[in-house]
Amino acid sequence: MNTKVFLRAVAVSTIAVLTVGLGTALSNPATAATRSTVVLLSTGDITSLNSSTSAGNTTYNSTVGSLTGMGFAYYNSDAQLVMNKKFGTMAIVKKAANDFQIKYTVNKGQVWSDGTPIDAVDLLLSHVISADKYSIAAGMGDPKTVTPKFDSVGYSSTYADHVVGLPALSADKLSLTVKFDKPLPDWELLAPGPSPVHALSLIADNKSGLQTPAVNLAAKAKFLKSFAIKTAADKAHMTKMGVAWTTAYNVNAVTATTNKLLLVSNGGFIISTFTYGDKMTFVRNPKYTSGPAMQTKNPIKTVVIKIIKDNTAAVQALRNGDIDIYYNTLPSAADKTALTAMTNVTTVTKTGGNYSHLDLRTDTANGKTDDYTGLFAGNSQKARDLRKAFLLTVPRESMVSTLIAPIQTGAKPLDTAFAFQGTPEYNTIVKSSGVSVYSAGTQETRTAAALALVKKYKPAASADNAVYNVRLIHADSATRRNLTALMKLEAAKAGFNIIETNAALFFDDELNASSDYDATMYGFGLNSLSQAQSTEIYKSTGGNNVWGWNDSTVDTLAKSLQGDILTAAQATQKRLAIDKLVISNAWGLTLYANPTITAYNKALKNVKTAPVGANTTWNFFEWTY
Repeated sequence: MNTKVFLRAVAVSTIAVLTVGLGTALSNPATAATRSTVVLLSTGDITSLNSSTSAGNTTYNSTVGSLTGMGFAYYNSDAQLVMNKKFGTMAIVKKAANDFQIKYTVNKGQVWSDGTPIDAVDLLLSHVISADKYSIAAGMGDPKTVTPKFDSVGYSSTYADHVVGLPALSADKLSLTVKFDKPLPDWELLAPGPSPVHALSLIADNKSGLQTPAVNLAAKAKFLKSFAIKTAADKAHMTKMGVAWTTAYNVNAVTATTNKLLLVSNGGFIISTFTYGDKMTFVRNPKYTSGPAMQTKNPIKTVVIKIIKDNTAAVQALRNGDIDIYYNTLPSAADKTALTAMTNVTTVTKTGGNYSHLDLRTDTANGKTDDYTGLFAGNSQKARDLRKAFLLTVPRESMVSTLIAPIQTGAKPLDTAFAFQGTPEYNTIVKSSGVSVYSAGTQETRTAAALALVKKYKPAASADNAVYNVRLIHADSATRRNLTALMKLEAAKAGFNIIETNAALFFDDELNASSDYDATMYGFGLNSLSQAQSTEIYKSTGGNNVWGWNDSTVDTLAKSLQGDILTAAQATQKRLAIDKLVISNAWGLTLYANPTITAYNKALKNVKTAPVGANTTWNFFEWTY
């Protein structure tokens, strides 16, 4: 499933990916007699080594970063945030009404995989790619109105709304203190992520290949100087770094000729080779000390991410021993049957932090110039009526019963993105949000109500007379095509003709944000659990709002969830208030929580899937045969 990473409350840069140490995978690693290789399944393409850009922000790309970068914290299999004290520590050093300061300290002695020391200077790039005010002041562009030089999904978030001034470096450059204008909830999630800024600086200066220690330290110093933006030269260099950060890490191959500066890592592994659409191979980073120690008994020396988009082929690969870990957030019933029948495989099915959604465009996406003037544009009564009519035709019960229930017993349509199904908060929100209009009665009565709305504007509309075309785009997959087939049949009864586009490069080309389409359908995967959860989807400037949605009251509520310390009851009421507006504006619908299947080679120990964050790779350091 093509899953967009969202809720990036952590101001993390994932360009910190990989480095030296070329190696090759075994020709058939999963079945080798002496096992030291783990082969993971990816159901979608890896398109970038930087998952923090607008174009690269997918879970497939973020998996790469989870193997090659370590920071202050990570989520475990129980969705608990674990402090990574191997890398460093964070602490509140001042807590006043208008002055909230957090100090982040990097443990001394760590180095990047090219030997360059890691320090707090390597944390500063997180401010660059997260603070709107910095981007504007530095002349990199206002993220709310244009595509900035650092085209990051981290802007306009809690960090951006509340950070004050520039982070302060300690004299020894091992600590960074960040000031905010008020005490903030979930402050641990605001931790900056480390990035090899010396490598970025060198790439911006058109350098290729690993450099000497002296050159690397000079490049880091140049980054630090440019960060202050005091001269025209500083601005010029920062601009070049922005272009490099946004584009240089978008690769379709890693070979012996690839610029090794792109592959600098502080994680457990470094990239060895990559062929687009096939596989990416990683080898151990011998200088890794930024996270928990790797297993010493039967240690893992190589990791391979094997890209297999066809579900049947992926299941067969596990059966044949060609992959060791199968993880799929949108499997079929046939997949589950085949997997559970394998005697050499452990299979676990559960609902995690992934869900599918259908969204209607109302305006041009933030920073884009392709004006949207389509069927659902604006917020007039007509636009809202037509959006509501189309959503009323979406056969969510049929989708769930046909495609989801055979995998996850008792599955039902998902009615909010703010809470997990079955929780008291979920029940409170969906009871009063107004979403029940999309489940009340039968699909037949809802479609009849949709036709009545359409007839207000096109009296001739009928099941035999399509009066409106709806341009729907989604990532190309059998499941999405099956879902659209169900939608087409029902929408036609209300006078809508769905024109479907199956896009192989759905995220690569940012087609989910394109004004060429009226509707999109894909999935989101939770990157964190916080009070601000899901607000970046609905806030007008949110990093995951690519449909032009804009409601001032929603913005106010979202900013409160992001920046105010609230009781659980207060947070629930604000989430409910947002959902009411989402429903009344008829922006879109959540469809269902994705049933997730993890199946893995029984010989591989300590596979523990996490519902959020790096789902299968969060504990690579524990793997052993």
